[in-house]
Amino acid sequence: MSKTRPSHSPREAILLVAGTGSRLRPLTEDRPKCLLEVGGVALLKRLLDQLAAVGIERAILVTGYLHERMVAQVESWDLGLEVAFAPNPTYASENNAVSTLVGMRALQGDSFLLCDGDILLRQTAWVADLLADTRENVLTMIRFDALGQEEMKIRLGDTDAIEGLSKGLDPQSSHGESLGVQKVGPSAFEALKDRLEALNAEERVRLYYEDVFAELIPQGCAFYAREVAPGSWTEIDTIDDLEAARALYQSWSVA
Repeated sequence: MSKTRPSHSPREAILLVAGTGSRLRPLTEDRPKCLLEVGGVALLKRLLDQLAAVGIERAILVTGYLHERMVAQVESWDLGLEVAFAPNPTYASENNAVSTLVGMRALQGDSFLLCDGDILLRQTAWVADLLADTRENVLTMIRFDALGQEEMKIRLGDTDAIEGLSKGLDPQSSHGESLGVQKVGPSAFEALKDRLEALNAEERVRLYYEDVFAELIPQGCAFYAREVAPGSWTEIDTIDDLEAARALYQSWSVA
């Protein structure tokens, strides 16, 4: 998929695939949840193929739970991009901010696409649009009329600039949910990495990467939101989510 991309557009991606998938047991007793299949293809395989199709050349997989199983599976696939593995030995006791740092330490450049590993994307056009966006630091978002306490919520200011980003935001004043697909450019790279390193040194490991983005906004790092159409994406945390994702995939196939 060819689109004109700015010079700072990422060629590398960090995929966060370290988690135990405890809410998907017993399906995840012998595999990480990103290796569960939808439409006969593992979630991670489909995502890597989609990223390669939009010009990502190198993917860093931040692993943890069943690391060796993950490596063996990924190395058996015929992929259109380079894959590197970055194990996070403390994955079981923290949220994903530290895994983001582990991935950033393995980067070769100063811009990257950051993706949760438990997502299913309908197509790659909106990811290509994200990479082509001239703004450096952009999160993707879906608008919902009703948001709950569990969603990672976004509150916007003018020109789609993000003013608030947290699970703890008031749902009534929030504009949408973060999808777990975003890009970070050179303007925020060092500040983000430095803050993650500091938090890691302080053993403040229960944070999400979005919490750290939110800390950087008042310090002058601008983050923006890019809206994605409903039905283009879903995330999988539970067995019910997996069944819903498989039904959604079937609806895409016959549409």
